[in-house]
Amino acid sequence: MIWLHRIEDWLVTKPRRADLAAVLMLTVLWMFYFWRALTPNVADQVSYPTGDFSGQFLAFGAYQARRLLAGEIPLWNPYNYAGHPFLADTQAAVFYPPRLATIFISHFTGGWTYTALQAEAVAHYWLAALWMYLFVRTITRSRVAGLVSALTLTYGGYLTGYPPLQLAILEAGIWLPLSLLAVHRASAGGYWHIGWLAISALGLGLSLLAGHPQTTLFFTYVLIAYLIHRAAQQHIGWLSTSIALVGTLGLGYGLAAVQLLPGLEYMRLTVRADLGFEALAGGFPFGDLISLVIPNVVTLWSPLYSGIAALALAGVAIWRGRESARFWGIVALTALVLSFGGETVLYRLTYLIAPGFSWFRGQERAAYVIAHSVAILAGLGTATLREGGFEGRSLSRVLGIATLTAWAFALEAFVVSRIADTETASQLHHAAFFLAVLVTLTWLIIGRSAQAAAQPWWAAAIAALVVFDLFSLTWKTNWEPIPARERVLYNERLVAVVQQDRGLFRVDGRLGLGGNYGTMLGIQDIRGISPLRLNTLERYLTRLPQFRLHQILAVKYVFTDWTQLEVPSTIVASAPEGYVTANLHRLDTPLPRAWMAYYVMASPDEAQQLGWLADPSFDPRTTVTLAQEPNLDLPAELPQGARVAVEEYRPERITLHVETPADGILVLSEWDYPGWQATVDGQPAEILRVDAGLRGLALKAGRHEVIFIYRPLTFSIGIAISAVVLGLLAVGIALGWQQGRRAQP
Repeated sequence: MIWLHRIEDWLVTKPRRADLAAVLMLTVLWMFYFWRALTPNVADQVSYPTGDFSGQFLAFGAYQARRLLAGEIPLWNPYNYAGHPFLADTQAAVFYPPRLATIFISHFTGGWTYTALQAEAVAHYWLAALWMYLFVRTITRSRVAGLVSALTLTYGGYLTGYPPLQLAILEAGIWLPLSLLAVHRASAGGYWHIGWLAISALGLGLSLLAGHPQTTLFFTYVLIAYLIHRAAQQHIGWLSTSIALVGTLGLGYGLAAVQLLPGLEYMRLTVRADLGFEALAGGFPFGDLISLVIPNVVTLWSPLYSGIAALALAGVAIWRGRESARFWGIVALTALVLSFGGETVLYRLTYLIAPGFSWFRGQERAAYVIAHSVAILAGLGTATLREGGFEGRSLSRVLGIATLTAWAFALEAFVVSRIADTETASQLHHAAFFLAVLVTLTWLIIGRSAQAAAQPWWAAAIAALVVFDLFSLTWKTNWEPIPARERVLYNERLVAVVQQDRGLFRVDGRLGLGGNYGTMLGIQDIRGISPLRLNTLERYLTRLPQFRLHQILAVKYVFTDWTQLEVPSTIVASAPEGYVTANLHRLDTPLPRAWMAYYVMASPDEAQQLGWLADPSFDPRTTVTLAQEPNLDLPAELPQGARVAVEEYRPERITLHVETPADGILVLSEWDYPGWQATVDGQPAEILRVDAGLRGLALKAGRHEVIFIYRPLTFSIGIAISAVVLGLLAVGIALGWQQGRRAQP
């Protein structure tokens, strides 16, 4: 063991090198954990499964890359949900810096691919480990504690569970330790340091730009609580603390205003706006508490699992009253109770009084806060043991009892597995035995050897135990042994037929296209899987018969396993799709993207309008529904010779040439959405809401040039605010740096 002491002596005398060595160790472990995703050997490669990772984030990233590399800002996306405001869909993460870096790098390394997005996800684990190490290393002054916390968070059940598949959750969540570190450093002198507060705001802003507001909501509440906690610890006045709090939150949210303001506008018009308590209050069933100690048995993911050693170390920190331990214990307990959703009175109270909690469903995502709190507590417990002076007999007894209990449970599970002989019983049997092994090792290292915690071999042993625990149980949670480049995302045969058609049309891609792959391929689909979709589309999908839906949304091709549709169509291609055969129907008489109508049915009640549209006798080619009668001299009989031509079609600009022999209503099969503006012959024109959701214009007889342009005011205001805040953050960080240099001797 002499060599361990020599290494420790060398690291103590070279603290910067010691931190670099710790970061290098974290990097090596990160590469080892993800080696099958990083290896060039195709036979060993794994990849994340298809689903939201590919159908949502890969597809949106492809569109984002295509537009940004062309020098365009993707404000509108015509390729899914019959069009939707792309920037306003927060999960698109249009201005998230790591996404921009991925797009830039991939442009020179083969283009936007499954592998590129997967590399972005994997890189965020390295960042998560780095930020947590720096935070806990700072608050404990222990590199071993920092390593334990970093490993616990990064490779625990939460971060390796569903967050990488719901990529915005992973990317929005990793910035919390950076903001906490900045708050800790900002308050270290007994006053608020402006530069560090600016860095804390920067971390919050990056979380918001990553595109999962619910995760950032948890982030925000933890940040507020920790800032107040630090003010109390450092005896900082409440006035300056209030200013620091408001300033940090204001700058953080202001940095993301370019995305937040369009997102808030979009949110109120989506299906999420109508969700009530029952839809939002879901959370963990109480039985999932077992995953605190036994993962991967009762659930596909085990977000509550942080490791057996981490739980023991967290208990040490709370037991010994380590500084800030009770704070993080209360945070973890509060989040755990909230994670059960409406099953507890705490969530019902929070739903009523806490801003933001009535906006989001899936309260089990409070596991984000639990995972961070337990990881920090594990580091605090490690530092407590390393500092010595801890009587380990009681701890050894407790862990000894836990060891005996774990082995008794393992033996019982073994007997049950032999009697029941089911897959679940077998899984429980294996998990119980591994739990017993882990508890035994925890007893030996943390319980029996607590007095030797200051020794270098103990530091190596505790890190090895955490690695053995988490790397054994979580490394294969989501990975499948399929190379990323071999992933089949859609029915290539059917898609190829559609891509040969150069016309302007939409498809119904529910079988064979699916996901948001229309966005990736440039095929205009009326469906998608983004969690945010317009209420207007939802009403169309649920209240209109399929033939009418296809008619007024200008659908030409339908991907389905049906052999016959409600209207005349021709099957132009077929291909296997899972256990069925997918057929590509081409409708015989699809509607164009825009047309003139001369008859009006008026009602301010959109439900009534949808009822008219659903009537098979209603003819959308000649008749429109409006909230009120237009100020036009409409003809008594249907005129002949009207002509509407789409001369230019781009996501944010549509130009049409119209010839109409009589006054009428121009119908454009595009959503009526805030931010769209229209001109007729160069003059501003009022956009009418026709057919309970589409865009229309009242036109006089004659020839007209009609232009629709998407210029959302929310984007203009948001980008101005974000630019100002970015400048303020740069100034704040620069001033803080200069202030720090002047304070040095």
